[in-house]
Amino acid sequence: MQQVSSHINNRKVSGFTLLELVFVLSMIAVLVTWVTVSISTVETEDKLREAAGSIELLAQRGLNVAITQQRSYELSITANMVSLAPKYVLDSESGGWVDQNELGEDEASREFDDVVANEPMATDVLYEIKRWQSSEWLTLEKDKQIVLGLSPLGLIEPISIRCSIGSSWIMHQLHPLTAGIRDEEMSIEKE
Repeated sequence: MQQVSSHINNRKVSGFTLLELVFVLSMIAVLVTWVTVSISTVETEDKLREAAGSIELLAQRGLNVAITQQRSYELSITANMVSLAPKYVLDSESGGWVDQNELGEDEASREFDDVVANEPMATDVLYEIKRWQSSEWLTLEKDKQIVLGLSPLGLIEPISIRCSIGSSWIMHQLHPLTAGIRDEEMSIEKE
């Protein structure tokens, strides 16, 4: 009998203890949670950058067209859409420049092609605009519209755009000479 028990004591036991299994499974759970939160914050940041970037890109395009054509353009921002259109067109009757809003589409003869563009806005993003020398943020709701003038002299009203989803937000300040981003602030919260 002595021989059998000494043989059993010399045998090595392979496998994991319950404590080791619990530890490994808890580490996997922590890693999966961390990866999931990281992916959601990256997606939120991308969505916010895209939302603010669509306004910036159309403002830059409009400024370049205004300089090239040497006439004013307008950037209209609503909760659903950002639009670019000429401010003035050549009136066929008077031969002078008149406000685009005063003429119908068929009343204006064009010396050159009008550049008109529309970009839809993300519906799950809250847009806010702060105009130059103002401390108040204007929230874009269904009935509100903000119109920015794009000058043929190469100027745009310096504005700040804040886009937010939940408690995460990004803010871009547009430069008055380039319509590009002059300053950016961001806060992405884990949700």
